[in-house]
Amino acid sequence: MFETFQDNLKDFSRSSLEESKAMSFLNRFDTKFVLKVESALDFLKNIRENYSLLEINDSVIQSYRTVYFDTPELLCFNLHHNRRANRFKFRTRQYLSNGKIFNEIKQKLNTGKTIKFRQRRDKIKEDAPNIPILEDLAKFDNAFSFLAKKNGYNFEDLLPSLFVYFNRITLLNKHFPERMTLDFGLKYGYNNEEFMLGKTAIVELKRERSPDITASQEFFRKIHKNPGGFSKYAIGVALTHNEAKKNRFLPRIKKLVYERSSV
Repeated sequence: MFETFQDNLKDFSRSSLEESKAMSFLNRFDTKFVLKVESALDFLKNIRENYSLLEINDSVIQSYRTVYFDTPELLCFNLHHNRRANRFKFRTRQYLSNGKIFNEIKQKLNTGKTIKFRQRRDKIKEDAPNIPILEDLAKFDNAFSFLAKKNGYNFEDLLPSLFVYFNRITLLNKHFPERMTLDFGLKYGYNNEEFMLGKTAIVELKRERSPDITASQEFFRKIHKNPGGFSKYAIGVALTHNEAKKNRFLPRIKKLVYERSSV
């Protein structure tokens, strides 16, 4: 599948990491669309004149490894399941293309906006030499605790609740301040089990203000595809934690095709 997506990206123009940072939008509106892989490939063909591809180290497909943290009672998951407008997630993410590691807090506001707080952990920073390099992604250590407290979250010793791997294509709109990601090859791991969602792709539009109609939205209108919520974390916990309440996510899960295996 990796090669199939790569073949469909050849005709896109390229953008640099610096250009992408200008549209990082840590304070933003998100809109998601869940597609089958075949529809995602058709989507790429239809928007290539209006978007450029982020290229890092000669690669236009980036792979991410993420560990999510939660309380033993799965507070973060339950806030999402119970439709709480204000909710949050804790995670450590490694960008496999360049080795960078970040602790992140992702907060969803009742206005619909998403805010992210980040802390780099793969090198000693001159402005924060007391933050150590992180060697074990599955460790919620003192530095992450400090980041949480600094932003109003008084949690310590959160536990790893989900391991996530996926590939990402990042696209920048040439005409409108919009960044878009297309994720595929999603894999979950927890408690010696893995779930692979090989036939699902997730498109997410990210922008600072309410949407204008762009080429991507025109495509979704054309195929009569409405936005649909898909939290990688919520779906992953619902699949991997038998004790988690999951009624809200069952309709989505029933539409997914996944492979389950022991590790």
